[in-house]
Amino acid sequence: MNWIGIPYQGQKFCREFARRVLAEQGIQMPCVDDPSQAPNWLRVDRPEPYDVVVFKRAGRPDHVGVCLGRGDFLHVEEKRSSCIERLTSPKWERRIEGFYRFTGVRS
Repeated sequence: MNWIGIPYQGQKFCREFARRVLAEQGIQMPCVDDPSQAPNWLRVDRPEPYDVVVFKRAGRPDHVGVCLGRGDFLHVEEKRSSCIERLTSPKWERRIEGFYRFTGVRS
């Protein structure tokens, strides 16, 4: 599926969007703001493709994206459609809370 250009569809849609992207890879994303609270998710220092990146807003985890590799991530945010952005962009880099990797069995 082409994941670019999907419009934002309501509160916390970034999580649902990430869940759909990861499901296509056989990865079950947890329904929590902090993946480290979920079984089979491990915080990692260096992201790889299909790791989840968590961003802070107002000092707490509040937005997620899916890492694609080479410093890119896919996400959707309020009033915008889904897109690919750089983890190192000034808008996002300072807000990174952490990267999380699924360590369970893919379906």
